[in-house]
Amino acid sequence: MCILLNPAKTMDTEVGLHFMDEPTNDLDVTTLAILEDYLDSFDGIVITVSHDRYFLDRIVQRIFAFEENGSLKQYEGGYTDYALRRYMEETAAETGEAKGKAGGTAGQEAADADRTGKKGKPEHVKGKKLKFTFQEQRDYETIEAEIASLEEKAERLEEETASAATDFVKLNQLTKEKEEVEALLEQKMERWMYLEDLAARIEAEN
Repeated sequence: MCILLNPAKTMDTEVGLHFMDEPTNDLDVTTLAILEDYLDSFDGIVITVSHDRYFLDRIVQRIFAFEENGSLKQYEGGYTDYALRRYMEETAAETGEAKGKAGGTAGQEAADADRTGKKGKPEHVKGKKLKFTFQEQRDYETIEAEIASLEEKAERLEEETASAATDFVKLNQLTKEKEEVEALLEQKMERWMYLEDLAARIEAEN
């Protein structure tokens, strides 16, 4: 097993496999850029444990994730691909449950109609129809483009940060801006997931 602790030293050795545990922890921007560039050109296999989703998006091609039931599941792609796939699976499961509940409700409605001689929902089971608010509708229509723009900006800032390694004033400014963009991107991703879930529930209700 090869544990990558010193990228510069490792680049001088011929290895075909790297095991890395949280490799981006405590790395400055310059060292992180060196590590990522090295791994980009590395022809061997890299197995890493990391909570750094931006590092995972740039480096890995496959993710093995521990599920809630303790099983290990494989996902192709980086962290973003994994997050989207998980979200789609969870949404599909919730939609299936919603349809099952809708079927049960329809059966109850039929029984109520037989009992009361009326068609449709009895007054006591009528509810307000689920729909987007005006702001949610606007966000839903624009949020994917906003996320794509923020991802491009984060990538550009990362490149600029690596280029400004010797200019500490500019480096601090770029690092702060990059952190702000990443925080905003995370908020947008959470908002997007909420809106996608709401859209699926609205569709299931119709």
